[in-house]
Amino acid sequence: MQLGFIGLKYSGKSTLFSLLTGDHYESLRLGGNEYFRGQVTVPDGRIKALSEIFKPKKTTYANFECIDVAGLPAGKKKDASTKYLEAVRQVDGLVAVIQAFEGFDDQGNAVKIDPVGHLEQLEQELIFTDLLLLESRYEKVLLMKQKGSIQFNKAEFETLERFKAQLEAERALRELNITDEELKPVRGFQFLSLKPFMAVINCDETYYAKKDQLITDVKSAFPKMAVSAVSAQIEKEIQELDEDERKEFMADLGIAEPAINQVIQTAYEGMGLISFFTVGEDEVRAWTVEKNSPAPIAAGKIHSDLQAGFIRAEVTKYEDFIRFPTMAEMKARGLMKVEGKEYLVQDGDILNIRFNL
Repeated sequence: MQLGFIGLKYSGKSTLFSLLTGDHYESLRLGGNEYFRGQVTVPDGRIKALSEIFKPKKTTYANFECIDVAGLPAGKKKDASTKYLEAVRQVDGLVAVIQAFEGFDDQGNAVKIDPVGHLEQLEQELIFTDLLLLESRYEKVLLMKQKGSIQFNKAEFETLERFKAQLEAERALRELNITDEELKPVRGFQFLSLKPFMAVINCDETYYAKKDQLITDVKSAFPKMAVSAVSAQIEKEIQELDEDERKEFMADLGIAEPAINQVIQTAYEGMGLISFFTVGEDEVRAWTVEKNSPAPIAAGKIHSDLQAGFIRAEVTKYEDFIRFPTMAEMKARGLMKVEGKEYLVQDGDILNIRFNL
């Protein structure tokens, strides 16, 4: 999975990106514009608990890749933003970083704390960028239609017309109820406003105390959006402390775990992803799969041979295993289930795949 981080200039987006990647990232260029790419580890206490039981040679957490592009201008010159957004054209989902701390925008104006307004502006940037791309293709397909060209694709034309009407109405493509079959002829264009869209409200101490209301406000305007809040600067300071100091500092602030963990989990869940586990003395590992994936698809995440030769999956629920932490006990209590190809893998399943090629 790959997520793209976007936001207005000075929103603290790069600070958040640095925090998420632990300052381990590479600098890349596209069309003369610089962007950054790094890996994010998905925190999961279940992996730690399983590793304490099995004491494996290796412990592997789920992870995803993230892309950080330059901050977008605060003004209304949308064409200035399109060049930056091209670097996130290929990502699976977008995360908007929204400023909730006092400061100035790139034009020297005092920032108005308005998460909903900033999010709406970013949404419009995506819509505008999509419209530029769509119009170029639409004109070519329309010309093919008018000439009666054998290259004319009616299904593509109909989808483009539908998308064009949506974008011209300044509405995101993800709001359309579109089937995979309708999407198929235009999937390669990777329209930005069609991608899952999440938000992280980046607060200072004052606004972090009001985070619940800020999240509620955003969810009222964007009901289907996954939203979380963090104080990236405070979290960065926490991350830079040694372990003992970190625990003491968090205790003083009444923090059970870094808020950045919740940000990562929100992004993970917002993409419709879950984790399942494989366990043993060699490795305890979390694997990522889409919700409601059949067992053979999950098996394929481990190795293509497991999907091709899938016979059955031995499934143990994490919650059951923690209570009775041996596989022999699971079998004796009837808590290990044998499931076939139709089984839909659930978050927290511990899988043992039986296969034959």
